[in-house]
Formats: sequence, C-alpha cells, structure tokens
Amino acid sequence: MSVQENIATVRHLFEGAFNTGDLTLADAALDPNYVDHSTFAPPAPGVEGFKLRMLAMRKTFPDLHFSVDDIFADGSGDKVTFRWTSRGTDQGGIMGRPATGKLVVVTGINIEYLEGGKIVEHWSAPDNLSMMQQLGVIPAPAQSGS
Repeated sequence: MSVQENIATVRHLFEGAFNTGDLTLADAALDPNYVDHSTFAPPAPGVEGFKLRMLAMRKTFPDLHFSVDDIFADGSGDKVTFRWTSRGTDQGGIMGRPATGKLVVVTGINIEYLEGGKIVEHWSAPDNLSMMQQLGVIPAPAQSGS
C-alpha cells in the first residue's frame, strides 16, 4: 500500500470509529492478528479488544469526539504516527468511579505499524495524568500565586 493509503486507513479508523461507534471500521482496518501495546491493557486481544475498548470509551463519553491533529508516515509508509485530541463528557464513570459530568480533553500520540494495508501493531501514549486531574481523581498541582 502507498504511504497516503496507509495514512488514510489510520485516520479513517481512529476518527471514524471513535466518533461514530462504527465497529465495521475496525474489521476493515485491523489485521486479524492485531496487537495493542497501549498504556492500559486492552480488555481482550486482537480486533475484539479494540472494539471493546472503543465501546467502553463511547459508553463513558457518549459525545466523544476524536480528531487527528498531525499525521505522518515513515519513508516506507509502514509506520504511521499521529498526534490526537479527544473530547468528551464523562457520563459513564471511569475505573469504577461514578460519572462526573465533566468535559475531558485528552491528547496523545499513536504509532501504528501496517502490513498489507492493515494495522498489525498499535502503540498509544495518552496524557492519562491530565485526564485523571480533569476528572478529579488526582489533584491538579496548586497554582503558584504572585
């Protein structure tokens, strides 16, 4: 696949699946042997794990909006890296906590490795500390005053 086709596959999966909840986008973009190396372990291996994570995120943040802010690929096009921002209102609670009703904005960076036009490996580095601070799970550092 070309560099541009791989970039389009990655963008379409992440913006499309998370913004609409369309599980068929995962089937089209992910290799059956897909491996997720995220900071939080996936709920199940493979494509099923991606779908379960997506459904859980959309349950917690029903108004979830995911945007790809920057995206590029290496010379071969097999590794696609992107910087992203997600926004959503906590309506389902996270990590067993009650819903806060707070709008949460999280940024992160992903690296996707593709073979034959399908994503085979995924690494994600979201700003989980900021998310937990926004939800009130972890206190934000005190602001210094003048």
